Amino acid sequence: QPNRVPPRRAVAANMAGSSKLLRVSQQLVSQRSACAGFRHQGRLAATSFAQPPASGSLLLRPSTQALFGVRSFSSQTKAEDEVLPAGGLDFTDGQIAFGSKSTFELFRGWLILQTCAVGWIVRNCDSLYNMSIKILRPYITHEILRYGLFNHFCAGENVKEIIPRMEHLRTYGVGGILDYAAEAKDDGEPIKAPKAEESTAGASLTARNYDYSGEKHCDANALIFMDAIRAVKDATPDGFAAIKLSGLCDPRLMERMASCLIQITRLFWKISHDPATSKDISKSPYYAIDRSFTVDRDTFKSNWIKFFNVDDDADVQKMFDKIDTDKDGVISYLEWTENIKLSGINDIASSCIHRGPMFQAALIDEELQLYFNLVDRVHRILGLAQELGVRVMVDAEWIDIQPAIDHLVLTLQRQYNKGDQPIVFQTYQTYLKGMHQSVLRDLARSQRQGWYFGAKVVRGAYMVSEREKAKKRGVESPINDTYEDTEKNYHDTIESILGHNVGNTGSETGKDSEAEVLVASHNRGSIELVIRRAEELGKDKKGIYFGQLMGMADNLTFTLSKNGYKAYKYVPYGPINEVVPYLIRRTQENSAILGSPGVQEERAMLRQELRRRIFRF
Repeated sequence: QPNRVPPRRAVAANMAGSSKLLRVSQQLVSQRSACAGFRHQGRLAATSFAQPPASGSLLLRPSTQALFGVRSFSSQTKAEDEVLPAGGLDFTDGQIAFGSKSTFELFRGWLILQTCAVGWIVRNCDSLYNMSIKILRPYITHEILRYGLFNHFCAGENVKEIIPRMEHLRTYGVGGILDYAAEAKDDGEPIKAPKAEESTAGASLTARNYDYSGEKHCDANALIFMDAIRAVKDATPDGFAAIKLSGLCDPRLMERMASCLIQITRLFWKISHDPATSKDISKSPYYAIDRSFTVDRDTFKSNWIKFFNVDDDADVQKMFDKIDTDKDGVISYLEWTENIKLSGINDIASSCIHRGPMFQAALIDEELQLYFNLVDRVHRILGLAQELGVRVMVDAEWIDIQPAIDHLVLTLQRQYNKGDQPIVFQTYQTYLKGMHQSVLRDLARSQRQGWYFGAKVVRGAYMVSEREKAKKRGVESPINDTYEDTEKNYHDTIESILGHNVGNTGSETGKDSEAEVLVASHNRGSIELVIRRAEELGKDKKGIYFGQLMGMADNLTFTLSKNGYKAYKYVPYGPINEVVPYLIRRTQENSAILGSPGVQEERAMLRQELRRRIFRF
């Protein structure tokens, strides 16, 4: 939806007394009007928030404050409380949007947006960064970036540095989502199991070459995430900590786990359909595979013996009865996934008649041990979070490892979301085909298993790379074909979560409680839709959160906070040499956002607020 344009009279009033500035303001309004009608093709990335780029601003040193004649944070004053007119929130008030910023920070933000709108810089920023490292050397390059991009988009390099940022946000009623921004890299190539060691279920050990020095690095990352949880408790008690599971194990292990889980899903399809007449789903996107059916005893038996060696019919009957926990004579996908464990897939794979994908997907003993190491790290992190009452968001990542992340998060939610609030929040990327159905299944799981449902909903941040990988591999792209498909997926997903157990605000059990959701979006139309729909449903807004990247969309965050909504900034941090490459990748993935109407309006609001401050006298 196009962003609303501030009335001409509001702009003209700010520029009264100067005919030259009045002409500039009129041009600005015209530009905004043009932006409002602009429907750019890259809107999908414009609201992505799955792997958010780092964002934020740092306190100015006294010398810098004196140089630019700006006030420190402690000397700034907030706008007076105002009562909004009936009909909605006003996201175009620059004094509310930028009241927490110094004049220098406003100028820096405007300059960064201007620079990032230059296409050749965005396309070549990785090469420019590498060139600067070679010519100027790392120290000078990183110091230059520190006072530009890093200080605008990041909160600091360590927990000690970020606490002032979090506390400052808190004074404006804005919470923090603390995120250690260093992450593993997707190299684009899936882990393949070689045709070797045919007597052993799972891929050959020589195919993986796991580096055990990496285990120490993962242990260190676990400690960093635990420090972040303590920082959230100290600086922003109502905030969140974000963790990336790819930082807690070798990503190649997660790819193997995901491959195993995908084969378990495909097996459910195969034993539920006649292999001679059913369609081939081997190249279908994982989340788009239909799982809405059930399989009865006879169909299960007749198809099971086509894939696995069995001693007699009693073994098949025993397997069916074990999975059919509802004892209704049919097996649903939820029952299937509850009873076919990742750690027990070797027992099934070892009886495969054919040494195909299912056999090769099974984890070997070494991988199972690494998997248990990962589980131990995650439980230590979540145990601390539960003890301190800090909620944890598990970030979504690239498609090759996402099924493994989903599996682990569901396991954690069953354990940690049974108290008086959800501790673990799953992230759903709605640019993926079939994601709405995945959310519906998890909502059903939460009721079935009796835990609080907590989620962060994003459009997605890996659109370009995922499409390129799918094309290279000769498979269907997992990404929705059009922006309209993603928009529908996004809004349908949020509406389903909003309507989950709506009205049960006094329930003390997760099974009957309302779901909690963080709407991660820079799209004002989506935010207004969520607010309107929640009011129609009678949804308690204390379970609805809104999140934007630090350094962007301040008009959304601070307006929401000022009007009683729970608004958050994603607060990335980490060593600059690790975070800068991450920022570059995120800038490239989200380049379309820089030309969107929302960002163009934000840039215009920055200009207007700068003029208001500079020419106030």
